[in-house]
Formats: sequence, C-alpha cells, structure tokens
Amino acid sequence: MALRSPLFTKPAVNLKLEACLVRDPDHVTRGSRGEHVKKLQIALQVARLQILRVGEAIQVDGAYGPLMAAAVQAYKNAPTRRILQPSQTTADDIVGKRTIKSLDDEMFALVNRSKLVSITELGDVHDHSTCPKSSFPGIVLRDGKVHHMGLPINPTRRGRMVNIGGEKETNYLGFEDFTTDDLGSEQQGRPLTSSIRDHTVSDICIRSSPITKNRSTEEGKRELIRLAQPGCRLTFASHHLEVQGKTQLLRSLGRELEHVTIKSTDPKSTDGIELEVMVIEMR
Repeated sequence: MALRSPLFTKPAVNLKLEACLVRDPDHVTRGSRGEHVKKLQIALQVARLQILRVGEAIQVDGAYGPLMAAAVQAYKNAPTRRILQPSQTTADDIVGKRTIKSLDDEMFALVNRSKLVSITELGDVHDHSTCPKSSFPGIVLRDGKVHHMGLPINPTRRGRMVNIGGEKETNYLGFEDFTTDDLGSEQQGRPLTSSIRDHTVSDICIRSSPITKNRSTEEGKRELIRLAQPGCRLTFASHHLEVQGKTQLLRSLGRELEHVTIKSTDPKSTDGIELEVMVIEMR
C-alpha cells in the first residue's frame, strides 16, 4: 500500500506520511511540525471547502495546533466517513492509517476527474489560503476567495502562461493576468498582451472574458495566434451561449482536446455557477 495523490507524492513521496499510512507509531498528532504537516493542512483545507464548508480557515504553517486538531476531528466525524475506533462515539484528532488513506484517496480523486480542466471551484490541489479575494461577489466561495472552476489544471508550462481578463485566480499555477483590449478603467491594471513577444506563450486561459482587440473579435483571434507557440493550450470557459457563439472561432484555432459543462458544488454560489469549457490545442 502506497500514497497516490500528487499532494503527498510530488515532487517526491513524503516519507513521514508514507510511514503514517502503514505504522501506528508514526501517526501525526498535536505538536507535530514539518512539511508533512503542511501537506495535511492543505488536504484538510481542500476537504473543508469542498465538503464540510465549516470552521475557521486552517493556516498552512506546518505546525499541528488547535485549529488543525478541530479540522481533523470534523473531517473524521463527517457522516460520509465516520473514521472512529471501535470504542469511540466521536473522532479523536489523530491522523492515523485510516485518516491518511482517506485524505489520500480524496485528493487523488479530486485531481483525476479531468486532466485538463478544474471541475470544482477548488482547482488543482494547492494552499487556497494564499488566493486573493474576488471582486465579483456572485461567483466566489464562502470565504470570499476567487474560485478556480473551469480553469486549467496541468498546464503545459513550455513557455509563458497568460490569463486574459483574470483576477489572479490562476496565479497559483504560474499564469500572469493580461488583457488584449485597452479598456481604460476596466483594465484594472492588467498589462496589454501587445507587450508579449510573438509565439512565446504555451498556455492561454480565458474565463468569462471577450476574445477581442480594439473591440474586434477578428483582431482578438489574430492576437491569440500571434501569442501562441505551436501546440499552445487554450482554455476558454464561459456560459453556454457565449461558448456556443465562439465554438467555430475556437475550433478554427486548432484541435479540440476537451469540451465539458460543469456546475458549481458550492451552495453559497449565486444562482449556481455553470460553465461550459472548451480546451483547444492551437496550431
């Protein structure tokens, strides 16, 4: 038996968590410190946002303190898990063999639902506490942070990565926010893509933003082509009618890799976020 999720195995398997999976003396308890505790804190944070949606935010500091203990207990007590010893009626705050396996299984399932697009607001596994607040209150998680649904996961990373019209929701992946159009005050400080050299971009993300330059869709298309390296991966996410209106344009740019419709899992989302996403490998 071995850990499987990228959170616990990349860039290398965390030996302390691997030991926790198979040996009782290597359980993780209050007072523990280190990188293995940080990884557990991230996993608990993801589980809390996706399923529990309760309690205070877990600080990812590598120190197992009271907030983490409460999160472990809440995780183990959840009706879908009930990770208890035979004599227990409520869970303790020890991360043992069953708890680490449950966390590993859930993190593995989360990042393997799609290889290209995040189908939940959580995005790829990361420290969500570092994400910025959103300026669009209708499409945020309960904590007010930007959500990552419909955004890329596993980008190619062969060149520069550009998020057109973003609000730093892809920064955790290494993208930079830009705009193709100079919209004055609406630009919100984003630099123009015209500052980027030709054919240096390996990944482009566009979510709920127009494909335009100088208010022209045709010029916007030419700008994407100018930016893209051969094989650049373009992820376009928006509401159904917007994507349907752009389907022909998007397919003219290259090969369609994925086309999915996804709906919010966060009950606090206004009207329930629904996005249609197309992923194109550009020529």
